[in-house]
Amino acid sequence: MRLPYEWATANLSVNGTDIQCYRTGDGPPLVMAHGFFENGPCMERLANDLADEYEVILYDARGHGLSAAPDTGYAIEDRVTDLVGVIDALSLENPILFGHSMGGSTAAWTAATHPDLPRALIIEDPANLRGQHARPADERVNLVRDQLAAWEDRSVEDIASEYEQYGPKLARHLAIANSECRPNIINLAREGYPETADAFPAITCPTLIIKSDGDPASRAADLTAAEALASGRLVHIPNAGHAVFRDQYETAYTELRTFLHRVETRTTESETP
Repeated sequence: MRLPYEWATANLSVNGTDIQCYRTGDGPPLVMAHGFFENGPCMERLANDLADEYEVILYDARGHGLSAAPDTGYAIEDRVTDLVGVIDALSLENPILFGHSMGGSTAAWTAATHPDLPRALIIEDPANLRGQHARPADERVNLVRDQLAAWEDRSVEDIASEYEQYGPKLARHLAIANSECRPNIINLAREGYPETADAFPAITCPTLIIKSDGDPASRAADLTAAEALASGRLVHIPNAGHAVFRDQYETAYTELRTFLHRVETRTTESETP
């Protein structure tokens, strides 16, 4: 995969496995966790846009991208330990955490179990937000196994054709990420995702949830769940599906930058004697 020339890469020994990381930009640290079937470079556009003001760190979750794919370590506790391990290995202080889907679940539970670690939290349509889409373990495993089998004998170019609506660069990133997924991610499907909203009462940092659109009842239930956050806001993005930033990038990005501006303003005010 061709990366922007200004991106630095490193392979870190974290939680007993090798995790591939990418770094770009300069400023306060912001760590990004990707979704299932994806990898760090799938968030290239957002990382590059944020790199003017932040040092952006992305990583490939275990079993994805260029990270190792051990037989074990796919439960939420392991994914949290991986994320914390990346932060510790790079000596990052009070990073902002960003996560999408699987990565949103990981980031939320990291903020809940390590409340003094993040300066702020942004989660994009986190996996299993309210438990309303939970599937039995056998069904989850079969779906992932079937999807991996469907990609196995296809070229990157062929897979990329499924994503052509996102433009050639992102389509190729997604196709490469799909093709690099290892069979052991089936263990992640077997473990499943705890309900992300269950983490909210323990999260103390400022939090933004950027959510896919839905019917009024679903939107109301999402907003009610977010009320458990000590300092949080949930925003539904019109005409967006699960991949909110792909579907409605400009609208989602405006919400993100507004939130980050408020975080930076509060930080500056708290540091002023």
